[in-house]
Amino acid sequence: MLALPHLLKHIYTYGNDEVIRRGKKIHALNLVELIEYDPISRSVSFRVKDDAYSAYYKVYIQKFNDARSMSVRCTCTYNLGEICNHEVAALLQLQELIDTGRLGDEDVYYDQQHTVIKLKKLDYRSVRHFCAQEIFDDAEKFLQKSKPKIISAQDETVKATVALEDKEYKVLIRKNEERGLDTSSDYEDPHHPLCLPKVIVLLHIIKQYGSDFFDSIRNRDIEKNKLLAMYGYSLQDDLKGKFEFVFKNGKPFLRVLDSGIKRVQNPIVAEKPVIPTVLPKVETQEPELIDKGSISKKRLGVVFNFNEKSFPFLP
Repeated sequence: MLALPHLLKHIYTYGNDEVIRRGKKIHALNLVELIEYDPISRSVSFRVKDDAYSAYYKVYIQKFNDARSMSVRCTCTYNLGEICNHEVAALLQLQELIDTGRLGDEDVYYDQQHTVIKLKKLDYRSVRHFCAQEIFDDAEKFLQKSKPKIISAQDETVKATVALEDKEYKVLIRKNEERGLDTSSDYEDPHHPLCLPKVIVLLHIIKQYGSDFFDSIRNRDIEKNKLLAMYGYSLQDDLKGKFEFVFKNGKPFLRVLDSGIKRVQNPIVAEKPVIPTVLPKVETQEPELIDKGSISKKRLGVVFNFNEKSFPFLP
């Protein structure tokens, strides 16, 4: 009888039946994605989507090659056991990568249908970090003669196509909740997080629109309406030739194009109405032994003051 690999043994040693079942479900649905792999320290990190909620968590596995020194940590709040369902899914994914030879001393395999890149700022240096120098150079050569076709750019998501050698490749780049970029393309490149079409689109965005482009296409209607309200306008008005919005450090600023437009003294900002909270009426129950009809409206009270030495009309 063959012994279980220590990664799977860790799962069945510390996980309960429910946690293991949900972890297997997450892994089967391909909701686990490799983010980083350090072959020197034998450490990996995964991005795991919950099977019940639209939430993503990170699982860090350090020294996975040593059963005694290995540590597993998830960013979720589960505290009912030694291991959560996200950690189970990540360990299963790690075992699969090892079994298929996509980890260890070989290069990490990247599925271009969904790769995640973490960057503090969208610039040339960051993009170059996630691709080969040859890919970066080819992208710059492409942009000297042509450009990608931007299909849509809204809600922090860019959809585009890139024509390469008589074939058109689709590219989708979205800013995620962790302020990184989820990227997708039908171009094959298992060796780098960013393939050539993705690099072309990102370099085009940086050159044409700047590093804050994804912030500029965020839905900022409430902020924009507050700026326009200072001049008595809103997004429902015709703003052509009157105003334009510019973005600095991810924040919208209003530029007045018509010098005849002045600020109003008491701007009214259209916001959602505040619904007052109404406390529920508490019904009190009358005691059953009391007859309401027998209660007299007149009442008699007697007051005793023991501080007085004598009381009037009393001997």
